[in-house]
Amino acid sequence: MNTWVVSGCSSGLGRCWTHSIITDRQDTVIGITRSKEVAEEMVNAYQGHFVPCVADVQDSKDLTEKLISAVRTVGTPSRVVTAAGYAQFGTLEDVSNEQIRAQFTTNVEGCLNVIRPLLPFMREMDSSRILLVSSMSGVACWPLLGAYQISKYAIEAISDTLRQELQGSSIQVGCIEPGPHKTGWASTYARRHEISANYNASELMKRASCGYNIEDPTASLPYFWKMFDSPVMPQRIATSREFVEFAVEEAQQKIRDWRAVFDD
Repeated sequence: MNTWVVSGCSSGLGRCWTHSIITDRQDTVIGITRSKEVAEEMVNAYQGHFVPCVADVQDSKDLTEKLISAVRTVGTPSRVVTAAGYAQFGTLEDVSNEQIRAQFTTNVEGCLNVIRPLLPFMREMDSSRILLVSSMSGVACWPLLGAYQISKYAIEAISDTLRQELQGSSIQVGCIEPGPHKTGWASTYARRHEISANYNASELMKRASCGYNIEDPTASLPYFWKMFDSPVMPQRIATSREFVEFAVEEAQQKIRDWRAVFDD
């Protein structure tokens, strides 16, 4: 039996994964959500397997106090998943610094605000794992998603840096790069800034649509569980083979560009 901490547990992939952790593995989840109503609903639904931590991941002081209180009540988590985040749409010319900062504060600082207070507890365990939730947008870029992509590229850097810094400890670090899923990330939970007249809005919106199949959140579960069930936690895993082929070609083009300077 494992104890988990999952941020963003109330919706999207975080909700899907929380449900699977509890119903498929009968583990306990300390779930971070801003909504008292959803927290109460999940407490009632999961009958003793869900411990709410009602806090905003942007508020490091409040989150730290509530997380430590929950850990001391339930026990040290051996599994941590940072799924909280949202998407800000708009061109980099149009979105404000305040909007970019808000995107970064939630998606990036919020991730670190979850992890930092838990590390002292996790070091005491024989084995523990941290899964950072990136995106296809942490590997490749499309128009109108600049603020979001900046934040997800940062998550990739956090994952790689944290893995190196925790080398030799009992804590393994991995990163999952989900493709598009029916989670409301681009609709219900997204924030949008109007595209200015400097741009052909319809053309940008067309190019921003990556063209990949939009999967049900449950389609991510085999990849999610591979991160925790593999003897050694994979450093990263994507949830779309089609995207992987695209990303590999993008990476190979970067290699060609780098080498071209020195091969001339």
